[in-house]
Amino acid sequence: MSEEIKNQVAEDMTMEQLLESSGGLEEIHRGKVVTGTVVEQAEGGWLVDVGYKCEGFLPTREWSHHILVGDGAEPAIGQELQVQVVNVRQGEESQLVVSRWRCEFDRRWQELEETIADKETFSVRGLRKVKGGLMVDCCSLEGFIPISHLAEEGRGVNPGKFIDEIFDVKLLEKDRRKRRLVLSRRSILDQEIAEQRDNFYNDVKEGTVLEGTVSSLTSFGVFVNLGPIDGLVHISELSWHRNAKPKDIVKKGDTVKVKVIGIDHDHNRISLSMRQTETDPWDTVEERWKPGEKTVGTVTNVTDFGAFVEVEPGIEGLVHIGDLSWARIKHPKEVVKKGQELETVVLSVDPVKKRLSLGYKQLNDPWNGIEDRYSKGQDLPVTVVRLADFGAFVELEKGVEGLIHISQLSNKRVDKPGDVLAEGQEITARIIEVNPNDRRIRLSLSALEEGDKRERPAQAAGGRRKKSDSEKPVSNFQSEEGPITLGDAFGDIFDRN
Repeated sequence: MSEEIKNQVAEDMTMEQLLESSGGLEEIHRGKVVTGTVVEQAEGGWLVDVGYKCEGFLPTREWSHHILVGDGAEPAIGQELQVQVVNVRQGEESQLVVSRWRCEFDRRWQELEETIADKETFSVRGLRKVKGGLMVDCCSLEGFIPISHLAEEGRGVNPGKFIDEIFDVKLLEKDRRKRRLVLSRRSILDQEIAEQRDNFYNDVKEGTVLEGTVSSLTSFGVFVNLGPIDGLVHISELSWHRNAKPKDIVKKGDTVKVKVIGIDHDHNRISLSMRQTETDPWDTVEERWKPGEKTVGTVTNVTDFGAFVEVEPGIEGLVHIGDLSWARIKHPKEVVKKGQELETVVLSVDPVKKRLSLGYKQLNDPWNGIEDRYSKGQDLPVTVVRLADFGAFVELEKGVEGLIHISQLSNKRVDKPGDVLAEGQEITARIIEVNPNDRRIRLSLSALEEGDKRERPAQAAGGRRKKSDSEKPVSNFQSEEGPITLGDAFGDIFDRN
């Protein structure tokens, strides 16, 4: 063929055909990984020479991906790199779009597969805290550990503490298509702790005293970490002090001494006590408290039958309702209230039954000096406080009551006190007996009535006018020798009889 004919044929061929005829055009298709060189920075990305009829366009978004750990910010001009074809258009307006991160992801994923193929556990590094867990570096790929799989079961943890920490994990889930990698630290810990717990149960029995660290505080008690297991110190076992609050005794992180009081192997529950590591204050209560001693305590509870008063941490005494007031009360709350500071006197101590009897009314006994304030024959106003079948109880003063027996209610017959008196009625009565030793005062209403009757005849007699001698009647029985008496007149008759 002549030179002229060759030139004509060359002019009629396209650039693509010329490259193919010379062997310089590489076969390009979607998904193919090729090596190229960054030749120029363009708007929104870079141009990469991959040996195709046009440069490939590497968009900024295709340079890197968040799943890739440790990537550079951007490529340099002249840098050689591997890219993956993501889109290709043939023809005169040929276009080629490539991606760098996709082939890099495939390469790193392959390394991951090889790493975990023969390993049950492998190491990762904490990257950052995210909602619901922690992102980690796993073979230069981002993996996710749910917060529930960061620590052993049942224990809360802050994911932030694992940032930049290297630790072992197990694979939970991997999905290459979704680019998802889920890992677990708890699986390893649970296995280790299970072994430690078996050793713990073999070594620890009820009554064993251990040291632990306060892991958390709740409204019902304190959890103490004993190593392989957490035990609960119930609020009632925190201190001998009644109603002690956890926050007032310990704080998170404190090292405490505890006594094992219960073991539930099936449910992995340990009951602990802090107060039982200390001496029971009831063991030496008789050395500190003796009958007759006065003390000031705090009212911890008010019940229908009395009030409980804490005289020292762990020691509570009962002020019975009958020892609260000399006056009759229906409920202790009429005298005291919870939280009140109250002065009392010790009545009795029983360390065996752990009972301490206290008295409040004994500190202010209204019967002291009662004989100086009241005496027999004294009339005074009183108030009827209650009625009984045998009489009426009246109040002379607060804490001092007396009895008007039914026989002393009236000079007339009384079938029942309610026929004469009513509760709350104010009357005047006369004291007929004062007995300080028996704490008894007897009063009477009939004595007042008798006194009134005696006064009326006396007043009537004192009001009569005495007759003069001239007004006196003259006896009809007169004799020369003087007046004749009835004895003289009837003397002979008496003598004859």
